[in-house]
Amino acid sequence: MQSLVPAIQIEILISTLCGLVMLYWQVRAYYRHRQNFFATLATSTVIGMASTLMFAVPYFVRVSESQAITLTRLAIPLVILASILATWGSVQLFRALDEMRR
Repeated sequence: MQSLVPAIQIEILISTLCGLVMLYWQVRAYYRHRQNFFATLATSTVIGMASTLMFAVPYFVRVSESQAITLTRLAIPLVILASILATWGSVQLFRALDEMRR
C-alpha cells in the first residue's frame, strides 16, 4: 500500500490543479455573463475541492487512524453536496442554452 502513496499524491495534486482551472473559468464566466448557474457550478467546485483535500490529508500528513476516519466522515457529506450542486448547475446551464437556441 505504501508504494501507491506517491501515485495517489500526484493524482491529488493534478486533480486539485484541474479544479482550480475549472473554478477560474466558472468565476470568469459568472462575472462576464452574470448567470447564476455559473455561481452554482463554482460553489460545487469549491466544495468538491474541499472534500478532496479532506480525503487527501492522510496521504500528505501523518494522522492517526481515528483522525483519518473522522476526516472521511466529514468529507462524505461535502462530496454529496458538491455532486448535487454540480448536477443542478449543469441542468441550469443546459436549460439556458436551450432557451438561447429558441
